[in-house]
Amino acid sequence: MLLYCDCFSGISGDMFLGALIDLGIPAADIVQELNKIPLSFQFQAKKVQKNGIMATQIQVIDSEGSPHDHHLSLHHHHHRPARELVRCMEQSTLSVSVKTKGIEILWKIAEVEGKIHGKKPEEVQLHEISGIDTLVDITGTLVALEKLGVRTVVSSPIPTGWGFISTAHGELPVPAPATSELLKGIPIYAGRVQGELTTPTGAALISTLASQYQPLPEMTVERIGYGAGSRDYSIPNVLRVFWGKETTSWEEEENLLLETNIDDLSPQVVEYVNGKLFAAGALDVFITPLYMKKQRPAFMLSVLIHPQQAQKVKEILFRETTTLGLREMRVKKCFLPREEQIIETTWGRVSVKVASLGGDRKVIPEYEECKTIAQIHDLPLYEVIYQVRCEALRQLLDQEGKRKEET
Repeated sequence: MLLYCDCFSGISGDMFLGALIDLGIPAADIVQELNKIPLSFQFQAKKVQKNGIMATQIQVIDSEGSPHDHHLSLHHHHHRPARELVRCMEQSTLSVSVKTKGIEILWKIAEVEGKIHGKKPEEVQLHEISGIDTLVDITGTLVALEKLGVRTVVSSPIPTGWGFISTAHGELPVPAPATSELLKGIPIYAGRVQGELTTPTGAALISTLASQYQPLPEMTVERIGYGAGSRDYSIPNVLRVFWGKETTSWEEEENLLLETNIDDLSPQVVEYVNGKLFAAGALDVFITPLYMKKQRPAFMLSVLIHPQQAQKVKEILFRETTTLGLREMRVKKCFLPREEQIIETTWGRVSVKVASLGGDRKVIPEYEECKTIAQIHDLPLYEVIYQVRCEALRQLLDQEGKRKEET
């Protein structure tokens, strides 16, 4: 399923979560998952009206009984360092996917705040965006997206607002420094409103989850939700989300392709560089043998990335290789949506990726697992892959038949 975020009035964590609940996810279901985090707080979702539009507003009340304003403002709550919030996520019983992505987003905010304020990320106190509400907004949003079956998130360009806002560090410009850092590589504009439209938590969520930033894509809309912000402006302070199906069988996203030709680097270093590139978020890294001037044997190192990862990946290439220059190209990637499933085989449980094109399915067994089976049972690898694929297709057809009988 596709989710489009229409951020005409910016985005914050509570607006994002409120909009998803407004789509029809019961707040009780979100609370049930949030209770898996070892923190004490109360969670409220209520209907409010913003310039004539009914929307869902989220409020988080901590153990001290203080409601949080999700925008940057001067409050006196119990400030929790980033390492404490990450530890709470690690100790939770949330799903692996929600826990992993939640920790990634928390560290993303902490790294930016640490860079701005000259502190180590783990020591950063998230008082500017509060502590509990940041954790709740991030976790609740990820849980809701999982329950909605969202595979692709697309966003409009992001309005930030303009002017100044009072914080614990004094008057700061809008967009706030953390928000500005988090929105690097993403199309932004000031917008019509004086004030803070986009918060660091909202910026961290949308920059991590969205694959494209464009006008409303071609889709079949099934539901529309509105999440209310805590402030009132001349325009409706809401985030509007469209949830539905893409009209094409494949997904598209804009990526950057970085390339460099190298003829003076030991091949031993290449594997190490590849590992660092993937750790930095590279979508793919590949090597192409070639001959350079004077017929020197060389290779072309190509890295496919999301635009917002450009700076980090460029730094790795310049620091870890001998190259003095890079080529940068914008490319459009088309890919089939896929999901991971676990199937039962005669050799035990095996992971497969399942992609669909119209009524046809593609099943790709996990290579390393099939390799292990082949080695343990002394079987040809191609035979293991073939049998796992056949068994997966059979089980998928059985599941589809059962669903049809139930309906």
